[in-house]
Amino acid sequence: MQQELLDSYYHFIREVVTTQTVYCLRDVQSEYVAACTSNDFVSQDQEEEVGVFVFWSEKEAAEACQKEEWEEYKVDEIPLSEFMEEWCLDMYQDDIVAGINFSSDLYGYEESALELLKTLIDEVEVQRVSLSFNSFTSLDDLKEYVKENEIE
Repeated sequence: MQQELLDSYYHFIREVVTTQTVYCLRDVQSEYVAACTSNDFVSQDQEEEVGVFVFWSEKEAAEACQKEEWEEYKVDEIPLSEFMEEWCLDMYQDDIVAGINFSSDLYGYEESALELLKTLIDEVEVQRVSLSFNSFTSLDDLKEYVKENEIE
C-alpha cells in the first residue's frame, strides 16, 4: 500500500509540472480548501492534530472526492507557480501538510509542504519548465529562499 501511495505522489509531481496546474476542492461560501487531519504527521508538542490541505493532479480525481463533508465544495485550479511560491510556503509556515491525490475514500499520500516544494522544484528543473513567479525573480531565486529559510 505504501508503494502505491508513493507512486501516486510521484505521478502527482510529474503531472502538475507537465500541466502546470494543481487541483483542489474549495468551499464556495468560505473559500477554505478541502482539509482533514493527518494520519502520518504529529505536531511538535504532540498535543494538536496536524492539518492537511488536499490537492490533486487531475480534475476527475478531485471530483471523485466531492462527497460527505466536501460535497458542496467546487473543483478549483491553482497555477503551479502560485502553488509553489504561495501555497507551499504558507503551508510550511503554518505547519500544514499536503495531502496528495487522495482517493475517493479520502486516503492518500501526505508530505510536508517544504519537501513537496523541493520535489516540485527538482521536477521543474528536470522537465525544463519555465515558470513566472510574483515574489521571486526565478526558480533559482525560489530555490535559494527555500535553502536559506529551511529549518530542520
